[in-house]
Amino acid sequence: MKKFVKVVFDRKGSVAKTGYGKIELCIYFQAGERKYETVGTATPDEWEVAAQVKNVVAKIKHYEQIINAMLVLGEDLTIDNFNRHVYGAEVKDVETSDNKYMFMGHDQRQSFPDFIMEYLEKEGLSEGTSRHVKVVVESLKKSHMLLTFYDLTPANIIKYDDYLHAQNDKTLVTIWGYHKRLKKYTRILWRDQMIPNNPYDHVQLKRGKNKERRPLNEDELIKIRNAKLSDKLARVRDLFIFMAYTGLSYVDMCSFDFMTMTEKKGKVFYIDGARVKTGSKFFTPILPPAQAVLKKYNYQLPIISNQKLNDYLHVIQEKLDINKPITCHVARHSFATLLLTYDFPIDKVARALGHMDIKTTQIYAKILKKPMFQHTEQIVSAIR
Repeated sequence: MKKFVKVVFDRKGSVAKTGYGKIELCIYFQAGERKYETVGTATPDEWEVAAQVKNVVAKIKHYEQIINAMLVLGEDLTIDNFNRHVYGAEVKDVETSDNKYMFMGHDQRQSFPDFIMEYLEKEGLSEGTSRHVKVVVESLKKSHMLLTFYDLTPANIIKYDDYLHAQNDKTLVTIWGYHKRLKKYTRILWRDQMIPNNPYDHVQLKRGKNKERRPLNEDELIKIRNAKLSDKLARVRDLFIFMAYTGLSYVDMCSFDFMTMTEKKGKVFYIDGARVKTGSKFFTPILPPAQAVLKKYNYQLPIISNQKLNDYLHVIQEKLDINKPITCHVARHSFATLLLTYDFPIDKVARALGHMDIKTTQIYAKILKKPMFQHTEQIVSAIR
């Protein structure tokens, strides 16, 4: 028996750009007419399994039954006739309470928060990134906005933005982050033809500005290194120093393994790895203070939770009377600034940090005061 419905994968070649392709049902009609309906997204390794899930198999069977019934009844195999059987009315002319919520075979009453959570499960993102997404999903539920695909309109995006501002507990940058995460998933829905358009393409929102980074200078790092601390605080200090002299983030430090991730060039060990957060490659030196920390703990770092680490770092900050925040993230910023202070080429700093865009690294160069002082002295001495 001839099959009128087949599963196709990545028809538009999006795998090469995003790593994911659309799983579609291709429905064949007379005179070469075809209809495509997206039933999911997957990687090249996963799509065949994803195409065998119960709801996809059931939909294929249902569509085949409709087409076979049309043949028995002697109806023309056209998309319009097929849609009439699927949606129960002449789609072009009649808008019933049901089919007005349909777009390309997708019910627009589906839950947007549920879609995000289901997609999140198969993305394999880091724990921190996943946590940020879940916070946004909870915000949607609390606001009672953007709960279905049908709600994803420019007007509702603006209403949700107004809601976030009205809470008075978030900066412009934080609110922008909420929208940035939601936009990712509305873009996926639009790409997969599950909604008629991406609402974020039709609104302009204020981004705000990040607070200027305040990395520690070398004198402040030395002050922390030389401080007399209790055993507990000393372990916390040592972890901070390791990050500040390698540039590793907290999560990358947790996954660091000296035996498998280092190589020696001359007298210096280097870490050759990939960032947990982004997957981007990095190649960074283990500077002497960080090497001393490794040696102290027999190359097995005494990892504690990120929250506890930052809490105890705040205690150290107050104890040493340092008027800048001391956090895991500040350690990474301080490393970048340290390299730039010693005239490291900015592209090498970017590689050490695993930055995919050198513009991110240039932020550190902008806040570095030493070159400003040097250039000012040169100008002062040159002016007559």
